[in-house]
Parts: sequence; C-alpha cells; structure tokens
Amino acid sequence: MKRIIINNDNLDILNIDETVIRVKALMVNSKSELLIVHNNHTYQFPGGHWKEVESLEETLTREIKEETGITTKITTGPFMVIEEYYDNYLSTGKTRCNKMYYYIVKTDDNPNIAEMSLSGIERETDFKLFYVSVNDMEQFIKESMEKRQIENIIGEEMLSVMEEYEKFRR
Repeated sequence: MKRIIINNDNLDILNIDETVIRVKALMVNSKSELLIVHNNHTYQFPGGHWKEVESLEETLTREIKEETGITTKITTGPFMVIEEYYDNYLSTGKTRCNKMYYYIVKTDDNPNIAEMSLSGIERETDFKLFYVSVNDMEQFIKESMEKRQIENIIGEEMLSVMEEYEKFRR
C-alpha cells in the first residue's frame, strides 16, 4: 500500500490533538469510468468518515450505500493512504491528522437514488453523481482546479490517487 505523508508544519506525530479517518472509493465500471461526487461546491470520490465501531471496509460499504445507493461488499484492503498533519487546524488551535484510505471498487451497478441516505449538507447543497472516463480524469481534475470548481487540496490529493491507481491498471 502506498503511503503519502504531508506534514508541512513539521509536527511531532506524538503531539496530535485529534485524528480524523476517512475512507474513499475509486468506483470504476467495466467501461473504465469513475463515479464522482459533486457536493458543497467541490468534486471528490465517494466516501466519508470512519466510525470507531466499524472496520474501514464496513465504513466504506456504508458510505457507498449512503452516497450512491449501491450495495457492495469491500473484499480488498486499501491501495493507498494519505496522512495530512496540520497545526492550528482551521484556526481551532488544535493539531490534527487527517487520514484518507483509498480503495478500488469495481462495479457496474448504477447509482440508485431511492436507496441513498444523504446527510443534511448533502441534501441542502448541490449533491450529484456522474461518471468520468479514467483516461480523462487527470484533465478533468486539472481543469476543475483552474476553474475553482474543486478545492486545490482535494484536487492535488485526487491527482496523487489517480497516479497510484494507474499502477494498478497496468
């Protein structure tokens, strides 16, 4: 598993106040298209926050069902993790570690709105799902960053994930 650590504030990992863990899925169909989420004015891969009572795979299964309405069972581990360390995270005065675990989920099931269970912010904002060809993904991310349709930190993260994913496609 590829591990990327971003620690621009040179924090001592032993002095982190809080750690937030998320799981994300590269949901790819047999046409080599990736399912993308647009929500709260940015693009991202489906996924969400880990709950301590769940395994990472259970969390991802739940998040995929909530955001896409697709029922799946995750049978493989993550192919990549990105750890980001922040001092004074969002001006809270706390040091924080964000860990994002990325999985590859192959499915030809289509999103099912009737089975989705969106959060409040997802319902209240511009939530939508759509597919982007794997071959067009890098260009899509870069153009979205240029047009400010995606947060730069999320865009850079997605580009790193796609670079690693390409190694698995070969």
